[in-house]
Parts: sequence; C-alpha cells; structure tokens
Amino acid sequence: MESFFPDVPCNGCKRCCMGDAVRILPHEDASKWETVPHVLDKKSRMLAHKNDGSCHYLGEHGCSIQDDKPQICKEMDCRNIAKHITFTQARKYNVVHVWQRGKDLLRLAA
Repeated sequence: MESFFPDVPCNGCKRCCMGDAVRILPHEDASKWETVPHVLDKKSRMLAHKNDGSCHYLGEHGCSIQDDKPQICKEMDCRNIAKHITFTQARKYNVVHVWQRGKDLLRLAA
C-alpha cells in the first residue's frame, strides 16, 4: 500500500518494527535478509525477529538496513492503517500499537 501522505513523521517511533510480519514480496530477493517462514503463509518469507519481538534489523538508532529494506517497510505508513482498518481489525491482526500511532498522527494533522 503506497502512502497517501507525505513523509511519515516517525520522530523516533519504532512501533511498526515491533511484532511485525514484514512479508518479502515475490519480486524481492529474500536471500538479502535474515528471514523466516511467514506466520500466515508458510510459502512466503518474512523478516526475522529478535527474542523480544522486534525486527532483526531494528538497532538502537532505528532501522539498520534503511537504504535496502523490503518494499513493505518502505511503504509503511501507520496513518494508512488507521484510516483503512477498524480497532477490531487492528486487534485481530495484532497491530493495535501501530493503528493507535496512526490515529494519533491523524488527529494531530486535523
């Protein structure tokens, strides 16, 4: 999903890097990253996680592969999630923390 907004004002937020399921898309070379089978589709790959649930590539200062991250990471915008799914859906997909950040940013922009 391409962002409908200009640059995401993350301001140090790393919620989308926690407990995520970043799918490696078919046109991407999964061998470039540390991956595991996707939790919802064992035929697909997703970025691996550390024991605390954070992305394998999340470092102290943010994404350690910023210049070569998967397409889904490049297009991630929590405001899109907040605009397109309900709280119930966010809870079902275990992304309430990201959904809430998107809602907060949308309120600030209003």
